[in-house]
Amino acid sequence: MGFVVISWFKNQKIQIEPMRQLTIAFLAVLVLAMQPLHAQKIGDFVFAKLPQSYQLYPRAENNAAEVPIEGVTSNKDITAISLRITRNGASYRWQKTLISPSVPFATKFFIPAELAEFQVDVYSFKGKDSSLVTSSKNIVAGDAFLVTGQSNAWIGPIDEQVYQGEWLRSFGAVQAPDNYGPYNPADTLWSLATGTARIGPWAAEIAKQLISYEKIPICIINSAAGGSFIDWHLILDGSIKSPIDGGNIMYYKALKSGVLSKVKAIIYRQGEGEVSLNEPNLWGQKFAALETKYKKYFPSVQQVIVPQLNVYEFKNLYGSLAREEQRKMHANDPYIKSFATVGTRQFDRLHYGNEGYRQSGLETARIISNVIHKKPWPAEIYSPNIQRAYFASDTEHDKLYLEFEDGQNLSANLDTTVIDANGKPQKLFLADHFFWDKYNDATLGNYITNITVVDKRRILIQFKDQYDGTTIGYLPNYHKKFITKEAEYAFAGPFIRNQMGMRAFSFSAFPITKKDDSVYDFVSSPNPVTQKLSITWPKYVIGNLEIYNMRGDLIFTYKIDGLKIKEIDVSTWAAGNYFILFTGANGEVFRKRLAVLN
Repeated sequence: MGFVVISWFKNQKIQIEPMRQLTIAFLAVLVLAMQPLHAQKIGDFVFAKLPQSYQLYPRAENNAAEVPIEGVTSNKDITAISLRITRNGASYRWQKTLISPSVPFATKFFIPAELAEFQVDVYSFKGKDSSLVTSSKNIVAGDAFLVTGQSNAWIGPIDEQVYQGEWLRSFGAVQAPDNYGPYNPADTLWSLATGTARIGPWAAEIAKQLISYEKIPICIINSAAGGSFIDWHLILDGSIKSPIDGGNIMYYKALKSGVLSKVKAIIYRQGEGEVSLNEPNLWGQKFAALETKYKKYFPSVQQVIVPQLNVYEFKNLYGSLAREEQRKMHANDPYIKSFATVGTRQFDRLHYGNEGYRQSGLETARIISNVIHKKPWPAEIYSPNIQRAYFASDTEHDKLYLEFEDGQNLSANLDTTVIDANGKPQKLFLADHFFWDKYNDATLGNYITNITVVDKRRILIQFKDQYDGTTIGYLPNYHKKFITKEAEYAFAGPFIRNQMGMRAFSFSAFPITKKDDSVYDFVSSPNPVTQKLSITWPKYVIGNLEIYNMRGDLIFTYKIDGLKIKEIDVSTWAAGNYFILFTGANGEVFRKRLAVLN
């Protein structure tokens, strides 16, 4: 006689000889006992894997999702199970699986990722007679995302414009009052993203936009907690033993929902708590530790979205330094994407109205659409990020140029007027939001005579006298006029923006150079490479990048005009050795050898 192969949890395979003395029934009960949270007893069946109503299954690269059904029956008369699958109420397919009493069975079917809902009815057979065992309704396939952070990641009233449609799913429950742990491990139900599974107006708008772009259902599981510090999120070691707290809550929900292996991105909105304390800034080094944990426990995640913090009213010398770290992560870490939240509508000094959350949701969704779904958005979906700051020459230090990325089309309002809480008009000036110290505390406002956009992506700042500073910062560390009681209003700029309305990143102590400053050698990694090559410089550089094959053919060329990192897709290149040449603006040449393994 042959073997019975049983496919079970965690892709384990157990081979059993039917003649062995250890009974299959005992083994089946033992295996089910190992997974108590998965097992469901329905009639004569114990199911180890069974779709829940409203469940979203993450799609694979072929745009389809696998829906497994596994279990065992104790009824000796049952000979088969049959699955009747319907799509939007119409017949989709039937499939039948022969089974034996006390022998675990495993079957599966596939559904496409599309705006359609599926239902599976499980029937058991006794000879030719069948009876319905269970039904799972409103099943979909799509993409899964995780949201976490603090209150701005999940609060906000659910008004009529907050998307709560059938194509947005979530998992688990919100825990009153602020969604902290310990998490109740019994909260493992799928649902529409409403009621106890609500995810807030920001995440709902992200999902709404992604659904419209991709034409597929979206799952967002939100594990943010109001007022949480980054230390709370660092409670992440993959433990699912009670008490489940901190970052382990998000891990637990991802694991129990079945999306862990295919989560596309983590959307992390946090840090307000840290910049409310007038203490040295440790947010950056703590986030670096959190990023390492995300890569370990959420290996499928392609991107972490980290919005840059706003300018708050809390007196904090170090607030701008946290924003600078977030800006640098966006510029230098391919795993992180960010955007500026300053200038978001309906800012109330800490939170936002739903119009503001919807604005942030749209801005987040466009970035996800670009980096995850590879849609060709213009460069202006990203906040303008400073690339270089330089004087035109050694003798013209009264004119400072700020240069931003290619594709940005900038505007700079020199002033704006707001009405404060006392009904008084307050005129605000862009010049006041530039600083000469590393904390963005000492303004240059009294020394600036004019600010203009000179060629779409450059800002020219003109000073009364020669500026002898070596750095420049943009946007204050905190909202001083509110703290000093001069006026009561949320920080309102004015701001540097692009034509799509994205506000420029805040930056601190950005180095000022000369236009013809020397260039620097580069590092290429990985080397050898198979998919994506990253070429990095220690500082922003200008020059020309070229890559040649061994025959001397030019394979790739790119004009570098204020970059620190250039990523190149080499997945279609022929295997072999190549030469990388970077020629700086001053004519200096740097060379490296590159091996491509394809």
